[in-house]
Amino acid sequence: MSHDIYLNDPEGLFAALEKELSDPNKIVTVQIAPAVRVSIGEEFGYPAGTDLTKKTVGLLQAIGFDHVVDTPLGADVNIYEEAYEILHALERNDEEYFPVLNSCCIGWRLYCSRTHENMCKHISPIASPHMITGSISKAFLSKKLNKPMKEIVSVSVMPCTLKKYETLEELSDGLRYVDYVLTTRELAEFAKKKGLDLKTTPEGEFSNFLPDSSKDGVIFGVTGGLVEALLTTLAHILDVEKEDETFFRNDNKIKEREVTLGKYKFHVITVYGAANFEEVFKQLDEGKKFHFIEMMNCPYGCVGGPGQPLPVDTKKLEARAAGLRSAADKKRPITVPQENPTLQILYKELLGRPGSKEAKKLLYFHKVKL
Repeated sequence: MSHDIYLNDPEGLFAALEKELSDPNKIVTVQIAPAVRVSIGEEFGYPAGTDLTKKTVGLLQAIGFDHVVDTPLGADVNIYEEAYEILHALERNDEEYFPVLNSCCIGWRLYCSRTHENMCKHISPIASPHMITGSISKAFLSKKLNKPMKEIVSVSVMPCTLKKYETLEELSDGLRYVDYVLTTRELAEFAKKKGLDLKTTPEGEFSNFLPDSSKDGVIFGVTGGLVEALLTTLAHILDVEKEDETFFRNDNKIKEREVTLGKYKFHVITVYGAANFEEVFKQLDEGKKFHFIEMMNCPYGCVGGPGQPLPVDTKKLEARAAGLRSAADKKRPITVPQENPTLQILYKELLGRPGSKEAKKLLYFHKVKL
């Protein structure tokens, strides 16, 4: 069956969502990407970088969504799985496994598939946080509410128009990780059409079934955040002193570091902007070795995505980046995925352990459409 991603068709998307929301047999969930919380306010008169997480939850509840979930929960699961995949490769001395390239940015994945196809084998097999949040929301709510997964609809609010293409991706049983994507701008337009204003909307709370995320999950949405999350998660698993987080908390286009965690040395690099990708590929061609490479297509990471409010300039991007880092720090003491109570419940009741059969089913790529 064909699937409409509603690219450049907000009216069609709004009509489809209204139909889903009015269906009494459907449970409609929605997730909020990290970058959205510090940019949605620009559409309602707030300064760029204002953290409006709870206001955005309230807005989505006012629209009529049944459960609001935080995409950083999927980021927690993604990086938790990633850390173990990398550790297992190190334990078996599998040098061919490296470098691992991140999977969370679809813009980067599209770039790689069209310009460096030979490197696509190094893109992480773990699905993006957006896709993971969709699949675990369906699976966990299906279990808790005694509802078939096919009757649970997954919607996302994303800073990136390209994320609509991830609604084409399917789980092993043919269901989709995510069914619909609204960009930040589209959410604002949808809300305004329904007479809603973020400034007058009461704050809301995430779903009682899936309420928590960590600092590591939230910081995914800004450049350097993914590498920071990986290193702090690895340090926690290995029970060693964690990496200095502040090293990656700047907006340099390329950041590189070699880090020692216990008996392992990790060489990592982070880069944003397609114009800068080739510099990293040049280093790889010259024989330089990396364990993990964070590639983000947009300026400053997801905060600069093509679905974000316009017009945009460097000052706004810097404000969004700073706002997201501040929002991440508010998550303490839930710093790493392992400290997230919701993640602990998910593994206990649904996933078992990293890399399990159920984890492979819900958290990894199956039928890549790119």
